[in-house]
Order: sequence, then structure tokens, then C-alpha cells
Amino acid sequence: MMNKALAVILMATGVLPAMAQLNITTTMTPQQLVQNVLVGGGVTVSNVTYNSLVVSTPQDGTGSFTNGNTTNLGLTAGLILSSGLATSAAGNASDFGSDILSTGSDPDLVDITTPGNDINDRAVLEFDFIPTGDSLKFNYVFGSEEYPDYNCSATFNDVFGFFLSGPGITGPYTNNAANIALVPGTTLPVSIANIHGSEGFGCPPANEAYYVNNSAGTTIALNGFTTVLQARAAVICGETYHIKLAIGDAGDQAYNSAVFLQAGSFQSNILPTVSASTFYGDATAAEGCQGGRFTIFRPPGIDTTYTVGYYFTGTATPGADFNAMPGTAVIPEGQDSVNIPFDAIEDGLAEGIETALINVFMVNACGDTISTSAMIAIVQYPQIILSTDTALLLNCDQDSIPLFASVSGGFGSVTMAWGDTLETSQIWVSGIENGTYTVSAWDQCPQTVTATIVVDANCVTEVVIPNVITPNGDGENDKFVVEGLKNRENEVQIWDRWGKEVYKTRNYQNNFSANSLSDGVYFYWIRVEEDEFTGHLQVLGNK
Repeated sequence: MMNKALAVILMATGVLPAMAQLNITTTMTPQQLVQNVLVGGGVTVSNVTYNSLVVSTPQDGTGSFTNGNTTNLGLTAGLILSSGLATSAAGNASDFGSDILSTGSDPDLVDITTPGNDINDRAVLEFDFIPTGDSLKFNYVFGSEEYPDYNCSATFNDVFGFFLSGPGITGPYTNNAANIALVPGTTLPVSIANIHGSEGFGCPPANEAYYVNNSAGTTIALNGFTTVLQARAAVICGETYHIKLAIGDAGDQAYNSAVFLQAGSFQSNILPTVSASTFYGDATAAEGCQGGRFTIFRPPGIDTTYTVGYYFTGTATPGADFNAMPGTAVIPEGQDSVNIPFDAIEDGLAEGIETALINVFMVNACGDTISTSAMIAIVQYPQIILSTDTALLLNCDQDSIPLFASVSGGFGSVTMAWGDTLETSQIWVSGIENGTYTVSAWDQCPQTVTATIVVDANCVTEVVIPNVITPNGDGENDKFVVEGLKNRENEVQIWDRWGKEVYKTRNYQNNFSANSLSDGVYFYWIRVEEDEFTGHLQVLGNK
């Protein structure tokens, strides 16, 4: 094939970009693939078979895929059915997939293909299901290695189908089944012949809007595939239906084809989902604080305006314990969800933990009321308690001192700050200067408490100089004590009456006792920082 040869050349010359590939695993049984991957809400599944047999081991033509969001497939994860090895669908488009499963034919696939043609390498997954709504839908992508060269081939044109049978279903296939894998807006089965582009030979494009040319692709090893399509049908709630998901090689056993079914998309009418959250990152609210919200999300597959009712249960009372009231939620077209605001009311009562459950409900097509719920817990607000000394009286004998504070209570995370200094239990301040300091704590309620600490350094700032000392050893007025010097830069000089210096020092410590001096009058000069003082000192009772 020309396109495959060109792709091989490009890969060999290294011009294809490296991208993440589809991740395909084949570790699940058909039963697990249906129950754990394909099925979403609103359906109950039973009697899963593969190629008409109940099997308990993984099968070559089946698998699960992930990592689709890194590719151009359009589906993130799901189930794969293939006429070759399921794992062959991952890789570059130049990786030619043409596996032989030798699993035989299927009569319904024979009916879809060109009259007289045969089917090989079938992969047929079947199961029964009971819907809880009045509709069935699921999303899929069909792809093939036969794109684009066999777009118009009557013989080599692989086929697949989703054959639905059950009450109210009429069609030409086994058990009056109808094929619901149709080109949108038509009754044509999805196939290479009915969806393809302008490339290839011998025929014009067909429904090209639903076609993806992947001839130069680097993440999926199929030369072409469809856009994401949806299979849907009207069903009767509570009745049992049977669906047959089938694919096979037409005309020969070469060139793989595959159908990818979106994870969780096989569903009937289902409830919306609902979640609860608060401003604190969990589902707990405190009375009188910032609250949160309940969020109702529209069900998958419903794109129009959606209306659903809700009511509240739990130990909390609407209107008394919280602001939200029973009602109806409307999700506008184009919007994924709607929020129901929630605030817990401060009622001053000691009630312990209360609960508020929102119940979103609907009456399904069976006439049953079904509901889903989410809960917010309401707690009483624990007051913030800020513990610290409010007043400190010092002795003017420390350059700096620590101030301590601790906090308890509060809701959510609690932050403490000394001025601009955040989240610390202590700060250091001057011990020789008077000061007033403020510490604050606040939580996510939000509530704030503040405490003020007054520091009295007990440092005398007025300089007071005595004019008499009596150094007789009686412990009273024995030394020349000048008030207002402590922790202040100073100089002291003393002379006798004849001008002889008898004492000189810097940073005087009030320790001059005149022990070696005679009684009499002495003269002093004292500097305290920028201030100077002079005067006389009389020594009495020494000798």
C-alpha cells in the first residue's frame, strides 16, 4: 500500500514526532471489561459471553485502554474490541496491524457486509442488561487499517455492529435485533464505506465530517477512524434487553479493525451526582463561620436545561441550623453544575455535631423514586483563646527579653502574628525600654482575637545625683549612687578641692565609695549620653 510505504520511509528518516501512545492492556476477562470498564449508571448487567462462550480468561481481541487523552482518539479510557490483537491498536500508523485470530464468522456481521462476502476473526461481546430509565446510550470510535485504500471495496471492507434486542425493538438481525451503530441522522451502519474522506481510490468522500485521517498518526496504529459517535435507543424501564457488540474482518483475515467504547458510557437515565464542600477544604462547617456549598452535576449525556428536586435530612434543621431550604435545582444548558449555598447559623445552643444531608431525587421511568446524597457536618464554633502575659515589670537589667503567646481553639487553620511577624510563639523585645506590644490570632471562620502586652523596663531616665555620701560601712548611703545611669553610656570624674583627680571611669556602675579619701568636699563632672552635670559631693563619716 502506498500510504504505508510512505509512512515507513518517514519513520526511517526520523521526521515523525514522538508522542505518548495509547496504553492498552489485556489482563481483564470479558466479564470484567463489561462490569468494571464499560458500564456506567442506570443498568444492571448479567450473562456476559465472548464469541458465544462464557470465558474466564482474557481474550486476544479484547482489552482496556487508557491514556487516550494524549492521543487524537477523542476518548480517554474504555474497552476495545478488535479483529486482530487488541494490543496492535497502539503505536504509529506506520505500524501495520494485520493479525489473525482464527475465531470464525458471525451471522449478523455477514448480514451487514456485501452479499456473498464472508467474515473472519470475529470479536463478539454479548450481555443482558436491565435499564432503570427509558433510554440507552454509549460512546464509541470505529477505526481500521483498511482506511483509506479500501474505502470503496465491496469485498475488503471490515464491518461491526451493536445489535440490540428486547421489548419494543424490531430489526432484521438475530432475535429481531436492530443495529444501533448508525451514521448520525441516518439509518446507515457505521462502516468504512459509509464514513471516509477524499483520499483513497475510486469514490468520493462519505460523511467526511465524522472521519479522522490518521495516516501520519503517531499514537494509534490505525490509518483512519471516526470521530466520537454515540449509539442510542429507546428502551422500557425494568425490562431485560440483550446487546451484541461485534466486529470482524470482511473478505479475508488481513488488516485489523477495532472499535473503542468509552469507559462508563454504557448507561440508562441516571441521577445527577452531588458533592459537598466548605471553605476549609472538607465537608465541615462551624456555626457563624463561612459556610460552603452543595454542588449538583448534570448527568452525562444530557445537554439541555436539566431540573431536579432536592430535600434535606439529618439532625440539623433547615432554616434554623443552616440557611439552605428544600427546593428545585436548575442546571442551564451549557453549564455543567449548579451550587446550593450553605451557611451554618449561630444559634447559641450546645448541640454537639449536627448533620445536613442534601438528597437529590428523581422518579425514573419505572416509577421508582431514586436519590443520591451528600453531607455537611455542622460543629459549634470553638472560640479562639490567646494566652499571654498582659503586663511585665522588669529591673532594667536585660538588654532584650522574650514575649510568649499561645493560641487554642479556632476553626480551620489558625495564624498568629506579632505585628508583621507571622506564625511564631515568641518574639524578642528590648528589656531597657518601655513598650506596648500586640499579638493577634485569626482563623478561617474568620474570627480575630488580639492581646496587648505592656512592658515596664523600670529604667530611670532622669539623672539624680546625690551631694552627700556616708561611707561608714553601715549599708546606708555608703556609695555614690547616681540614678538614671543604668544601661546608658556615661563618664564620671571626681576631684578634691585642690583640683587633684581622685576618680575617673566610663560606664560608671555606682560603685565609688570614697574609702581611701578623707572627709570633705569633692567636685564631680558627669556625662550621661549627651547631657553633662557638674556639682560637689560631701564625704562624711569616713575618717
